[in-house]
Amino acid sequence: MTTTGRNTSLHTRHHPSVSTFHILKRVLTMYRQLKKQERYLNSYLPVLLADVAPGSHETFTPAQIKRTTKYWQLSLNVISDNLYKLTGKKLNSDEYKRIILLSVFGPLFDDLFDDHILDHKQIASLVSKPEAYVPVNTTDNLVTKIYLELLGLSPHRQLLINHMQELSHWQQASLKQLHDNITEEELYQITYNKSYYAVLLYCAVLDHYPTQEILEILYPVAGLLQLTNDAFDVWKDVQKGVYTLPNLYRNFEQLKQQFLSETAVINHKLWQLPYPARNKQTFAITVHCLPAMGWMALEQLQKVIGEISGFAALQKLTRRQLVCDMDSIQQQMKWLRNIRRFANYYDTKN
Repeated sequence: MTTTGRNTSLHTRHHPSVSTFHILKRVLTMYRQLKKQERYLNSYLPVLLADVAPGSHETFTPAQIKRTTKYWQLSLNVISDNLYKLTGKKLNSDEYKRIILLSVFGPLFDDLFDDHILDHKQIASLVSKPEAYVPVNTTDNLVTKIYLELLGLSPHRQLLINHMQELSHWQQASLKQLHDNITEEELYQITYNKSYYAVLLYCAVLDHYPTQEILEILYPVAGLLQLTNDAFDVWKDVQKGVYTLPNLYRNFEQLKQQFLSETAVINHKLWQLPYPARNKQTFAITVHCLPAMGWMALEQLQKVIGEISGFAALQKLTRRQLVCDMDSIQQQMKWLRNIRRFANYYDTKN
């Protein structure tokens, strides 16, 4: 999983080149979309929940709506709509509904594991045979209703079940992250696979499931998305006693090399696909936006905790020390430069 022994500088090629103009245009477009999407979901979600699970919208808290919105925006903009933009397709209203339903489902399904609401046997039963599953509380009742609705609406029912079973396996494995004896290799496997099968769930609710060539791109994309999340969540994870690659092993040079190696793989495979160059540029900019932030978070963590010898010492650091602040103009300009570097990065040793 990990890569070592290569030059960690950012090499670029002049062709194909993703310009600063295209990046700025795409980022501004996404920013406007995010604001519009947030307003839309606030009005649409209560209606959807009232239809699928009557009464549930009344107990769906503002915090849950905010969490669902983040899931939806990430899955829609970085995965679903981005894949369709790449391949020249457009999402229809049925696909939008499935994506939103899955975005409600995702955080609640996570809670079944994280909050120990159900044991592994119960979750396996829910996932494999939801029609026969008997809910035991309000959370798994809502999860079951949404899952059954998705299975009824999705064009790839068995594929959705298969991916849910894989995700359940890796969600269960992620409970090892509550113990400091988890190995570095186990952390890489869990980090990548849990994120990958979550991404594949969104692919399974689309009318057009990705080709094998695109799936090979989505695996490193998913891994970098989760590594980015872990880099930004070090403070939160430390407070909760959750062990991740950035806070337990703190091998930041290796993590940065992982970002570069995976970025090179994504770009190499992307530009081999038989789609218009403009589509591939848009896809590249979009998938590299978050890892470009993750790189900045890793750089900050390397400076702040690179010499810290133990997990206990991390717990004494403040949120300000551990969280990468993206609000300043300087940070945002650096982020845009990183997106350009990542979108044009190739490993010249390969």
